[in-house]
Parts: sequence; C-alpha cells; structure tokens
Amino acid sequence: MKQRKVWLIKIGELKSGLRRLFVVALFLLSFLLVLLGRVDNAVINFLEKTLIGVSGPVMRVVEFPARAVHRAYTYINDISHLYAENQQLQAENKQMLLLQSKVRSLEVENQLLTRLLNYIPPAEASFVSAKIIAESGDNFTHTLLIYIGEEKVSKGQIVLGDESVVGRIDSVSGHYAKVILVTDINSKIPVVIERTRARGILSGDNTSMPELIFTRSTADIEEGDVIVTSGVGGVFPSGLPIGFVSSVHNGNIRVEMMSDLSRIEYVRIVDFGLSGQGEQLDNFMKSAEDVR
Repeated sequence: MKQRKVWLIKIGELKSGLRRLFVVALFLLSFLLVLLGRVDNAVINFLEKTLIGVSGPVMRVVEFPARAVHRAYTYINDISHLYAENQQLQAENKQMLLLQSKVRSLEVENQLLTRLLNYIPPAEASFVSAKIIAESGDNFTHTLLIYIGEEKVSKGQIVLGDESVVGRIDSVSGHYAKVILVTDINSKIPVVIERTRARGILSGDNTSMPELIFTRSTADIEEGDVIVTSGVGGVFPSGLPIGFVSSVHNGNIRVEMMSDLSRIEYVRIVDFGLSGQGEQLDNFMKSAEDVR
C-alpha cells in the first residue's frame, strides 16, 4: 500500500514538472511569436498550428500513465472497501443467525410447554456481576476465582459469560467464589440439541472442547448444531445456550463454547430461583458419575 502511494506521488511530481516545462516553453514561444508578429503574420499562424499539433499529442502521452495509475488505484481502493463491508456483513449475519437459533429454540420450547396443562412459568431470574481475578486452565482443573464483594451468591448458581453458560458456582468464601467451568473434568451439564431436541450430557475433560456423551447412537447430530441446557434434573433451567457441535467422529462429539473463556474478564452469576440447587447439583453429579 505504501509503495503504491509513493509511486503515485512520483508520477504526480513528474506530471507537474512536465507541465511547468511546457508552460515555460509556451511562454517563450509566445514571446517569440509576439516579436515575429510584427514581421510576418503568416509565420505566426504556421508556428501556432505547429505548436498546437505537437503539444497536444505530447500532453496526452504524458497524462496517459497517470490516468491509468489513478484508475487502477481507484479500482483497488473500491475493492478494499467492498472487502471491509463484506467482513462487516458476515459478522452481522453471524449475529443474526445466533439470534435466529435462539428464537427457534424458544419457539420449539413454547410449543412443547403449551401441551402441558399444568405448566408453571419459572420465577424471574436475578443476577450480579463479578470480576475474574484468577483462573486455572491446566491439565487438572479448569476453574475461575471471582470477586463477589457483599453480594449473596450460593453454590450451584449458573455463571454466564457473553450471554452463554460458562460454568457454575462451586464454593463461596467471604468476598470470593470459585467457578467450575464447563470445560472442567468435574462439570456435567444436561443439554439438548436445539435442532432435533436430542438429549445428552455435556462432560468436561479439561480441554477447550468438552464432550457430548450419553446420546443415542441414532440421534441426528451434525456439526454446527446449537447446544442448550435441557433443564433435566432441576440443576439448570432449559434453553440456556452453551456452544456449537464442533466435530462428530466415531461417536465422539466435541462442542465448541460460544463464549471465549480465555478472554472474558467479567461474568454474571444468575439466580433462577431454583430451590435446593446445590443439593440437586451434588445428587446429579453423583448419579452421572455412577452411570459413567
């Protein structure tokens, strides 16, 4: 880009220099023509025609490279603007697809719930924000240490990152709380495939992509499918987004998280009003380990 600008500047300077030279030459010739005009008008007319006939093509030849370079620069500049606009449109399209998937999930859930006559709507959720002050992402644990201050936080409450589940509260001590991430080996979350409603357990294994287990061999699961919480067991409410199916290979299903766990600085601790959530969580973890 810099070399192209330097090239354009040099061509512009050359063009300006040639124009100055022609102006000086024309001035001198005009002066000579004024002198010669007193001698012979025929000579003056001949010289004027000759000068016009010669200077016109020369100026066109001089201006042609500059015009060509200017057109090429304009074309390349337009392409770069189109590329930037295309990148922006792709980012907006990705956000729209995410919103669309959430809407579809809510529509499917609403259709299922309307069939239940005794359905009771969940209580309105409340949340508090907390800052991450330490993290552990080694081969043994995937946890966060967050500062909660005077806020009331209890074990089992859900922790959200960029509007998706990143983990749960494991323990609280004073102004601090420990968060077990979805990728931790001790994390087991009942989930459902948003598109097909196939159920499973999202099991962490201390890697960046947890594994989807306990799914039927006949389940229709494809790469890109959205994973949300199923609400089974009363540990997590249903419909919370977690990630996307990253790969499906020989029964091994890996899930990519929606939130980039390596970049989040603040989290939200959500209280959905689930009574006895900590005890339910312990029971669910024990039953999941026993089955596995």
